[in-house]
Amino acid sequence: MHLEVSRLAAVASSWRDYTGRMDALRRMVRIVFQPNAEWDRIAAERTSIDVLVRHFILPLALLAPISSYIGIRWFNATWDADMGFLVPAHEALAAATTTLVATIGSVFALAGIFVLLAPLYGSARDYRMALSVATFGAVPILLAGATLFLPVMALVGLAGLTHSLYLYWLGARKVLHVAPGHQAEFVGISLLLLIVASTLAGAAASSLGMV
Repeated sequence: MHLEVSRLAAVASSWRDYTGRMDALRRMVRIVFQPNAEWDRIAAERTSIDVLVRHFILPLALLAPISSYIGIRWFNATWDADMGFLVPAHEALAAATTTLVATIGSVFALAGIFVLLAPLYGSARDYRMALSVATFGAVPILLAGATLFLPVMALVGLAGLTHSLYLYWLGARKVLHVAPGHQAEFVGISLLLLIVASTLAGAAASSLGMV
């Protein structure tokens, strides 16, 4: 009897994981192609941080490191030095790991910056909602990371970045309730602070011999 209960529990858990992954895929598609309606759903649902990490942040953050690792290890060896990756093949794993950590850290840091600036723009300090905007707004640029097995595909990343900027602008209005007319300024300052923080963190890591 105990064994049967354990099996049923395992099946139920697997089914929940499967439905959770499918819901995540549908959300990613909708945030890219139907952002207005999807931001409204996100604002109403208050997705938990655990779900954001397991179903969105970690899987999406893995795309660029895996893709670039494949490119460095298998494509780079047969290319002209001027056209290949700048990272030597023997450093591919370290580069991929650094990219993964930096990507995850950037999403959480951007959410923190949103929270920090929120009162200045008529928004409440709510880290969970800020993390939702930081996560779902980044979906296009993170999906573009899957194409990085070729350096020239960074052009896809530029398109993804453009769409992500629009999603952040929309998310700031619909989810964070930034004061009307100030969304672009809010997003722009937030991303500028993220760039500064990332640069300082990179410099500190380099000085410590971590990268």
